[in-house]
Amino acid sequence: MRAIVPGDLNSIELDQTRRDRRLLLVLLLVPVLLSLATVWALDHTRANKSLFSITNFVGPTTRSLLTGGGITVCTEEMGTRGNPICFHAARMPATAVVVASGIRLLGDRYIPVVCFKTILLLLPVEFALYLAWCCLPQPPGRRALTILLLLVPFLIPAFLADVTNLQVDEGFSYSFLALGAAILFFGQPGRRTVGTASLHGTHRALLFAAALDGLYLSKSGMQLAVLVLLAGFLALEKQTSLRWLVLLLVAAAPLGWALHQHHASGRYSLGTSFDGINLHKGNNAGFLRNYPPPHGDSLDWYDFELNRGVSFPDEWSFNDYHLRSAFEYLRTHPQETLSGDARKLKILFFSLEKYGSTASLGGRRLIEIAGMLAFRLIFWIATASSIFLLLRHRPPADRWLRVEAATFLALVAASTLPFLVGFAYTRHVSILIYPSALFCCRLLCEPERN
Repeated sequence: MRAIVPGDLNSIELDQTRRDRRLLLVLLLVPVLLSLATVWALDHTRANKSLFSITNFVGPTTRSLLTGGGITVCTEEMGTRGNPICFHAARMPATAVVVASGIRLLGDRYIPVVCFKTILLLLPVEFALYLAWCCLPQPPGRRALTILLLLVPFLIPAFLADVTNLQVDEGFSYSFLALGAAILFFGQPGRRTVGTASLHGTHRALLFAAALDGLYLSKSGMQLAVLVLLAGFLALEKQTSLRWLVLLLVAAAPLGWALHQHHASGRYSLGTSFDGINLHKGNNAGFLRNYPPPHGDSLDWYDFELNRGVSFPDEWSFNDYHLRSAFEYLRTHPQETLSGDARKLKILFFSLEKYGSTASLGGRRLIEIAGMLAFRLIFWIATASSIFLLLRHRPPADRWLRVEAATFLALVAASTLPFLVGFAYTRHVSILIYPSALFCCRLLCEPERN
């Protein structure tokens, strides 16, 4: 039998490197192709629709931004007939900025702009895929399962709805949440098993801060999630200078948003002027009687009912009124509130049905249920594993893994708590599909021990 010489080893390593690079190409291309195919499947009938007609204030705020008016919309559509309110802070800015950028580049053409948004917001996810690829385990079984976990979310309709959606904030926040989680789970030094280049400390810090700023500016309900991810980074990062760099860069987003709001509306605010009605919507007798809504109904029509016959001088009096009404209901109706919370928990953590969006029938509905089952299994495994890691006695060398497990659990709580307090639909938990898959991949990449 011929002995293996160094030249043979170099040839084997070269072949493995080529296979790894081909695998990376597949990991990067498949999500883009599946996402663009979903855009066509869901939106080809809207090809002639104007982007300025998109609801949830997306169209009007985009038009205002393009005409130099900021993200402002004056409307009576909130049930304030004869009393139009000018909203400067109804939505966080990421949605309008992305859609306006697409229109500026491609014109008011629905399909091209949706494709632009889809590809743009996939870029952070592509980088998350790259980080996971750099840490792929060597055992074939673990390796195959890791690859499957990275691609399966792009076969889940609830996740693809986020990837392609222009109308809801989750269509933007999912991307930054995935990148932030990936940097925590795979971006730390010493994790690399594939490739020749690691993520430099400063680059890692800058990318992580950008992900958290993007997450904050895409949805006000993600403020707790931003704090959790930031705490996880500070616990894992050893260099004090990088900790301070991330702290300062992450703080810049809420500070800048608050200053903008004061200039535009006269009040410093870290959230939006819709936070009050979103809380009130989920905490009043009429809404809870109809919750969860029938398939295909989002109960958005109920926003009008909450404002019927009430007059507001500006957006912040509108916001404050709904905050007071919500807190009053929580204080005076604890039993109804707990009953509603139980139904919200079911939708957030257990339901296989889709709530809060367009109804599906026949085979498409079965595909959606199968996709939700796949998500639930990944989510439950990730959650159970993180709890197990925290409760089980582990050696000091596993401290980093325990910190990551605690961060994942806290991220689940932080991402869902605002909707448990307010109102919960499937899209509010679907943003956890990719972080759950990434945490499962992180566990598979953990070296085996005796």
